[in-house]
Amino acid sequence: MTLTISRSQRTLVLALLCVASFAVVFNNLIITPILPEISEDFGVRVAVAGLLVTAYAIAGGVAAVFSGPFIDRLGRKPVVVAGMATLTVATALSALAPGFWALLGARALAGLGVACLTPAVFAAVGDYFSYEERGRAMSWVISANTSASIFGVPAGAVLSGVFSWRWTFVALAVVLVVFTWLLLTRLPKDAPRKLGEGGTGLAAIPRVLRDVPTTAALFSNYLSTSYWFVFATYMGAYFHDEFGLAKWALGGLTMTMGLGVLLGSNAGGRLADRVGKRPVILWTSLLCAVFIGLTTTAAVAMAASLGFLFLFAVAGGARFASSQAIMTEMSPGDRGTVMALNAAGQQFGIVTGSLVGGMALEAGGYGALGPTAAALALVSMAMYGRFVSERGARAGGLAEEPGV
Repeated sequence: MTLTISRSQRTLVLALLCVASFAVVFNNLIITPILPEISEDFGVRVAVAGLLVTAYAIAGGVAAVFSGPFIDRLGRKPVVVAGMATLTVATALSALAPGFWALLGARALAGLGVACLTPAVFAAVGDYFSYEERGRAMSWVISANTSASIFGVPAGAVLSGVFSWRWTFVALAVVLVVFTWLLLTRLPKDAPRKLGEGGTGLAAIPRVLRDVPTTAALFSNYLSTSYWFVFATYMGAYFHDEFGLAKWALGGLTMTMGLGVLLGSNAGGRLADRVGKRPVILWTSLLCAVFIGLTTTAAVAMAASLGFLFLFAVAGGARFASSQAIMTEMSPGDRGTVMALNAAGQQFGIVTGSLVGGMALEAGGYGALGPTAAALALVSMAMYGRFVSERGARAGGLAEEPGV
């Protein structure tokens, strides 16, 4: 069900959801450039410091599984505000952490905040924008979170280099206080929604998972995150060891992928509104498989590898915008639960991708990363092609039959 509000209100809602999305991705990525300094400051090995990322992802993934029914029961605004407030507190605690384990606990708390915030944001997009324009709305939200990797994270890294990693968290906490206030005072209150049969609560989770197309779409999206991180986890090491890219320039890789996602999400979201979300997902999944496979197998020079990586990011951004849009129409009565399970799958996909990438690296070197990621991309595409139908908002059911 799409809520009826004025165009100006929808513009405001979209801007606020973009703000929330920016905050989430900033928190996801900010540890990467400051990890060496944290490791040195607390006297722990870099491999141990990497647990900060693992704790964040696992806490967020587990909590996201159970957050969905509360999003449907309490409404989007209370959960978005609570998630942002939790993220703010966790960021402040990170800045004040007296030791590594205290910082680890603060990052796990941040994961809990994101577990509430991410699915509630995407569910709200489904509430306020019709299915025919949802791809474009999703592209704006994704553009906001991509801008965090292009502009926000490098700025945080500079702040850490000039002062310390603690000041990066201090600055972020101040920004999050402002974001929390904006969401609390300007985001419209939730209107009544039609809930899934049987009401809300934890029973919504098995109810959603019993629907085969929804479960297949969730699994396909989990695989898409996994194949992304098969390569992204070891991207810096690959370009440094294979092409001699200087360590100071490795941040440019994140910017390259961010720009690709920014371009792809905007183009893909708009195209999906015109030709359908499902066809865009199928074709971009195939393109992801082709370009990531070529990145580590067919590039004879760094420029070629970067070019393939950029094209992979463009296709990945288009797929992400389209898949998020179609997920909001899967079991619309339990929209919050669906998006929470989707967010959980993305968190666990990060863990899976890094583990699978590590095994591929050990077994076949850097050259094995691309084909491994490509194989997962093809399985992800096959899941959509075989089991997932596109559901139109006006039709209230299946808009087209499954099958490629």
